[in-house]
Amino acid sequence: MPNNEPIRVLLVCLGNICRSPLAEFIVRQRAIERGFSGRFHFESAGTGDWHVGNGADRRMKQTAASHGIDLGPHRASQVTRSRVDQWDWLVAMDAANRNDLLAMGADPERTLMMRQFENDGRPRDVPDPYYGGEQGFEDVFEILSSNADALLDHLNRIHEL
Repeated sequence: MPNNEPIRVLLVCLGNICRSPLAEFIVRQRAIERGFSGRFHFESAGTGDWHVGNGADRRMKQTAASHGIDLGPHRASQVTRSRVDQWDWLVAMDAANRNDLLAMGADPERTLMMRQFENDGRPRDVPDPYYGGEQGFEDVFEILSSNADALLDHLNRIHEL
């Protein structure tokens, strides 16, 4: 008998105001477009607590809006040791985030990297645009957008959707 509970996926970066909220909204939208959004529950969080309760970074909101995505509803949250087991899958934006999740007790088999499905030899971290210029936010959008389907394909294969 199939489990009707949605597969819970948490996308994780450092502060939850740039990369992971955009990843959450992109992957959710892609799942809707592909007709299986009801099978997933997506959220995002940061490993740090600096921005808890704040909205997405203004520059990321602008970048997202230029691609038809409204990050207005987003409010930053933090993933902690007590919350790490609430998720079926954790998707880290960079190696440091992944290491932080593993240090919190996350299952290494269920802790993915957002870019791990690329096979072109490029670095696997999604770069943090926070301290850079405007182009960094656009670059992050392109990286996340180009990796969203591969992540969904992987999750579908694992859960035989």
